[in-house]
Amino acid sequence: MRDKGSFAVSTYALFDLSLRDAIVQLLQKDWKGIEIMCEENHVDLLDWSWEQLKELKQQGNERGIAWSIHAPISGCNLAADAGPTRDQTLDTMKRCLEIASFLDCTHVVMHAGEVEDRLAETERARGVENVSQALHVLTSELSAESRTILTVENVPPYPKVLGWSVEDLMRICRHVNSSRVGIVYDVGHAHLIRPGYAIDALQKVLPYLSALHLSDNFGKLDDHLAVGEGTIPFEPILSLLKDNGFAGHWVVETKQLGCAEVSVERLLRAGGK
Repeated sequence: MRDKGSFAVSTYALFDLSLRDAIVQLLQKDWKGIEIMCEENHVDLLDWSWEQLKELKQQGNERGIAWSIHAPISGCNLAADAGPTRDQTLDTMKRCLEIASFLDCTHVVMHAGEVEDRLAETERARGVENVSQALHVLTSELSAESRTILTVENVPPYPKVLGWSVEDLMRICRHVNSSRVGIVYDVGHAHLIRPGYAIDALQKVLPYLSALHLSDNFGKLDDHLAVGEGTIPFEPILSLLKDNGFAGHWVVETKQLGCAEVSVERLLRAGGK
């Protein structure tokens, strides 16, 4: 059992602020792990100058911050066939990796993207192949000295998405077959599939598990509530992680910063770290 310093928080909790102001607030709240989610007000990280990035890195070094990056979702599709969308996606991901390596990020979170029919096996298989090829390209961009891991995240069961089933992500990891590629397991997204799926799927992904995204919901909407406010069965989830010696990254991804603080308190009381 450790303390708040064992957890990271996503800047998703402060999307109403600029990225710079959000980071200032998180540093003031003494968070030691920060995942920058490159959406809405925070996507401008990709446009920061090297001077701005050097300042961010210095802040992190002075305060002992472990950084990670959630790559953009909007406008990106790793599952796309060859063409402009795929080219643009790879360019965006390469920029994320460039920044991640500079900041010495623990990991970069990516969504697999979209296919025409999320239930069609042929569509999913082609999407898995396209994502795997993209990750082969992206891992080659990482230097041998970089500790950054590329991770694919399970997503809610929205129309056309790839990766709502962890089977897709496991197939990607097997195809790429690299220690530089893993899975970020979002317990809230898994809970939207069906009752019990959050535990069943976690058991499956354990061999590939690099990080967790933690929030709560009632199994209907991706609410990003504080842990304990919804119906996700956290007790058996935490037991499973403990029994298997999970030593990866715990990222709290709630809509409000206060919910993140409460989540950490509850997870610590439940023996989650």
